[in-house]
Amino acid sequence: MDMVHLLARAVCLQELVPEAVEGTTNVTTAAADAGVRRVVFTSSYGAVHMDPNRSPDTVVDEACWSDYDYCKQTGVLYCCAKMMAEVAATEEAARRGLELAVVVPATTIGPALQQTLNFSSDHVARYLTGAKPAYQNVVTAYIDVRDVARAHALVYEHPDACGHRYLCVSAVLHRAHFVRLLKDLYPQYPVTAKCEDDGKPMARE
Repeated sequence: MDMVHLLARAVCLQELVPEAVEGTTNVTTAAADAGVRRVVFTSSYGAVHMDPNRSPDTVVDEACWSDYDYCKQTGVLYCCAKMMAEVAATEEAARRGLELAVVVPATTIGPALQQTLNFSSDHVARYLTGAKPAYQNVVTAYIDVRDVARAHALVYEHPDACGHRYLCVSAVLHRAHFVRLLKDLYPQYPVTAKCEDDGKPMARE
């Protein structure tokens, strides 16, 4: 990647947080102006799990938040953007008297509406085709997109759902387990088989 593309990417990343906050505030305001009573906001597991100081034994639940400073320092601005957007939605909903429920899905996989790959499906495709030479020694939470859709409908319809966050996680898998599943499902593909940290202890699920 040349310097021009690197600079352009850096600018785009820096714009993630203000754009996420502005977009969320605009949509929440428009909903209130239109007389909408209840809003379901889609947050992200990225707003919850990124905290290097959290013990592996800690149960991650709806009370957990990612460490904003850590995400910013390590360049994971997507997580920063999702955190600040959720805060903006909560504050604007309170200001305008809207009922707000927050769905917090993990890495979302499953059937896509669009023909192109998004980040989550590209994550699968790179392992499926062997384009990624080695998988990371990490643990990831997953959810099927159809379950995420059901969760949105449930919290929209349930009278006591407002004012709460709802984690959407169906499986927590080490990346080794994930690629084994891909290999079992699609034996005809050259699924990535090597771990970046060969010889080191596996990250705990």
